[in-house]
Amino acid sequence: MQPTPVPASTEVLDYFREELLAQSCMQSSTLSFMKGFMLGQLSVIVVIVLALRYLLMEDVKRVKKRYIPSRLSTSPPSRANAAAAGQLPAAYITAKTYYDVIHHPPESTDWLNVLLAQALMAYRDDATINNRLILAVDEVLNGGVRPSFVGPIHVTELKLGEEFPIFSSARIRPSDDIGSMRAEIDFEYNDQITLGMETQLILNWPKQAFAALPISLVLSVVRFSGTLTIELINPPETATKPERPLERYIAISSYSDFVLDFNVRSLIGSRTKLDDLPKLTDLITTKLRNVYIDKLVYPMFVKVKVPKMWEERDKKTQQQQQQEEDQAKDDSIGLKTKAKEKMEELVEEIKEA
Repeated sequence: MQPTPVPASTEVLDYFREELLAQSCMQSSTLSFMKGFMLGQLSVIVVIVLALRYLLMEDVKRVKKRYIPSRLSTSPPSRANAAAAGQLPAAYITAKTYYDVIHHPPESTDWLNVLLAQALMAYRDDATINNRLILAVDEVLNGGVRPSFVGPIHVTELKLGEEFPIFSSARIRPSDDIGSMRAEIDFEYNDQITLGMETQLILNWPKQAFAALPISLVLSVVRFSGTLTIELINPPETATKPERPLERYIAISSYSDFVLDFNVRSLIGSRTKLDDLPKLTDLITTKLRNVYIDKLVYPMFVKVKVPKMWEERDKKTQQQQQQEEDQAKDDSIGLKTKAKEKMEELVEEIKEA
């Protein structure tokens, strides 16, 4: 008895069934791999986000206003560093800049002389245009309150010289203030800066403008030398905030061993003239030297204000604080008004009851 042959269609169906099963297994394995890969990447991202969230960030609802200390309430960073190192600010600065105050030789200021000479030459050239400097000095001398016995002052001559001031031997020295320093610079100026003027001494007795005495003066500065000191003055540290911000400025003064020589030529009278009176020369030179001593000789000084970097910011902060205070006052007044109204309503209700 012969076996029954299997139809060809059955073999084809089995073949397609096996292929479909294999493809479905491959797709399921690929899909499971992609799911695992995506889940792993997502878990890594979540871990990174949580780490950044809890380590570097903070909750917006819990953020409190940070207190930024004022410069007047705490020491500046440089002073704080110096105090931490057990040094005064001057010693701290010289140590960081490798400057030996005692043994460091004086330095040349040739570069400063060149720059100042360029600026002075430019000003001299500008002053000669249309006699603008003579007119300006004439307005200054005749402006303000003039004594009744002095007539109008006319500038007849004004020369700014041809030489330039020479600075030399710059050095750093300890200041009188503990922990501070100042710069000392020698200077010399040999030239003739000349100012000539004419006026009248008016005699007002026995009547107003009874007589007038003509006076002509020519004053020249022939030599000026000495030592300048330049010091940065910091405001003192205070525990409480002052009403007005303290200023930081540069103090410029001169030592008392200066040399200031004048040449004074005078001519007094109309028909009979007296020239170069020694008493008048001594009076003028002594007065000018005393003015210089009172204004610039140490411990007196000329103050040069240092610009403030945070002035605008401080103004804005003060305005914000003032607005907050005004708003708090308005809120308190409103609460008091509402409380008063409630009390009045309560009293009325009690009366009606």
